[in-house]
Amino acid sequence: MDRSDRGDAQTRARVYQSARQALDAGLRRQGVSDTLIIMQQQKRLEDKILEIEKEEIDRLAQHASEPVLPADAVVVGPMSREPAGPTSADDALPDEGPRREAELPTGEPQHAPHVEPIDPQVGPHAGSHLAPQANAGFESPALNADDGLTARSERPQAVQYEPAVQKKSRVAKSGNGLDVSPKRRAKSRRRRGFLSRLLTWVITLILVGVACWWFYTSGMVQSVMQDALQAADRAARGQGGSSHFDPRGGFSDDWAEVFKPTDVAKLKVGGQATAEAVAGSEGPAVRITSADPGQNGDVVIEVPADLLRQMAAKTSTIALTVQSDANQAAQLSVRCDFGSLGECSRHRFTATQEKLEALFNVSFDRTLAPTSAGRIILNAGLEGPNKPILLYSVRVLSGH
Repeated sequence: MDRSDRGDAQTRARVYQSARQALDAGLRRQGVSDTLIIMQQQKRLEDKILEIEKEEIDRLAQHASEPVLPADAVVVGPMSREPAGPTSADDALPDEGPRREAELPTGEPQHAPHVEPIDPQVGPHAGSHLAPQANAGFESPALNADDGLTARSERPQAVQYEPAVQKKSRVAKSGNGLDVSPKRRAKSRRRRGFLSRLLTWVITLILVGVACWWFYTSGMVQSVMQDALQAADRAARGQGGSSHFDPRGGFSDDWAEVFKPTDVAKLKVGGQATAEAVAGSEGPAVRITSADPGQNGDVVIEVPADLLRQMAAKTSTIALTVQSDANQAAQLSVRCDFGSLGECSRHRFTATQEKLEALFNVSFDRTLAPTSAGRIILNAGLEGPNKPILLYSVRVLSGH
């Protein structure tokens, strides 16, 4: 603004419009999309423009309120007419008019709006006394008074011109294509917000559909359904009691049954272990309780010698059908001693509230057939004496 013509209203309007366009461009470059922030920045710019316009109005008002004639010139005018002296009442009238004209600018407050009502009163006196003063030879005061009138007539025009400049600047602001009204901006942003939310929902639904399709095609749905059906089937068999109990439990004829619940008397129990026949949820079973995780808590099941001869130099599978007798899981350890064939490592299983099959393999390289029975040793005291297990059967599938 300092480098341009501040007094020209057109120049100021162009500078204001350039500032508005620069503000809009700067906000777009910075990625500012918040309507409240944009309106605050625009309001700050408009407040600054109004402040500059107010300064210009005050500056023009100060120039307009300053007297055009020097104080000496106003006093000299009447003194130069004193030698002639007034001859009548009519001749005295011209003396008071110019005096009022010279005194009014200095006596009035320095505000342009208070000068306007003086012009009609000064005008008639000036028009009627210009000629006598010219005839009397006093041209200089007359010209000075005329100059004062010209200056006073221009002051209201300068003051009244500023609101027009402001009005023109407001019209220019509203006519700018980049300066959109806040309501229109809010409406366009609401429309864009709705479209973005709709697109987000569509993408989310597509991703969920793809995940469901992958979950179904991977076979996980079928496996979950199959497990649920099996659990329902087991629950139905349990509710039916022992009449639905299958002694073979789905095993084929190739499996040799080493132990069944009716053989509870054949078990060899340690000093801190117990074995008793009970009616479990899945049929007859033997409850095994061990108070010691060592040898005193062992329960021994004998394996016939003829079955050991079938297992010689082969890999065989041993299956134990067990279930937890409490409302929580129980730990069970299994190891074996098959005489001349050798021993198997210790295995550890977790019995749950549902009946399950605990399977493990044994391999023997020796071909020497044992002459005495082997042993399968169980211990249910790994986690204490309060977690017994139910043993339904022990089977062996000899290798081929």
